[in-house]
Amino acid sequence: MKNTRKLIIFDLDGTLLDTSDGILHCYHKTASMLNLRKNSVENDSIVIGGPLSDGFRTLYDIPDEETLAKAIDTYRNLYANEGITKFSAYNGIDTSLSELKSDGYQLGVATLKLEEYAKSMLKNAGLAKYFDIIHGWNGTEKCTKAYTVTKVLFEQKCLAKNAVLVGDSVYDKNGAEIAGVDFLGVTYGFGIKKGDKTNSRFDTVDSPVELTEYFKIN
Repeated sequence: MKNTRKLIIFDLDGTLLDTSDGILHCYHKTASMLNLRKNSVENDSIVIGGPLSDGFRTLYDIPDEETLAKAIDTYRNLYANEGITKFSAYNGIDTSLSELKSDGYQLGVATLKLEEYAKSMLKNAGLAKYFDIIHGWNGTEKCTKAYTVTKVLFEQKCLAKNAVLVGDSVYDKNGAEIAGVDFLGVTYGFGIKKGDKTNSRFDTVDSPVELTEYFKIN
């Protein structure tokens, strides 16, 4: 990919912040409160970064839409009070963002997390200062990764061909494709793993510190 990019858009969960403790705590506590039966899933973290509806259907036996809606509402209430504080920034991400900013890139965030939570968490992690724009779910309309990426592009007045989405899951990859932007996968998150043969159609980096070097040579 020829480096004509000026905007780098980051996913949040599994890319900037390790939010697994808070997210899985709320999934598991919701299931306990609603007596949901667990499906056979090897690694619960595969649901991180995706829509809650997909996550609950993946992890649990959801009998009907009413149960799903109740599970999502319960999760959101738990996350607002308990899950939001359970996170940490990935080691080296602060330095990489600082260097990319110094290299002249615009930086943005596109997440399915409630936008006010995303802004608060990034501020508390000391990372919000690097971003020109942070977009997430507004609490009302349906939100997809492609939608948030497109909003970032529009508000930054950037063509899709001049942007790249950095993320850790198939949801991010698919959202990038729909929005028409390049995709860079990170293998230190939750969905994309090092050596995964499905990675052949996009580049990957294995740690936050590799991001700066990647964008210097690609």
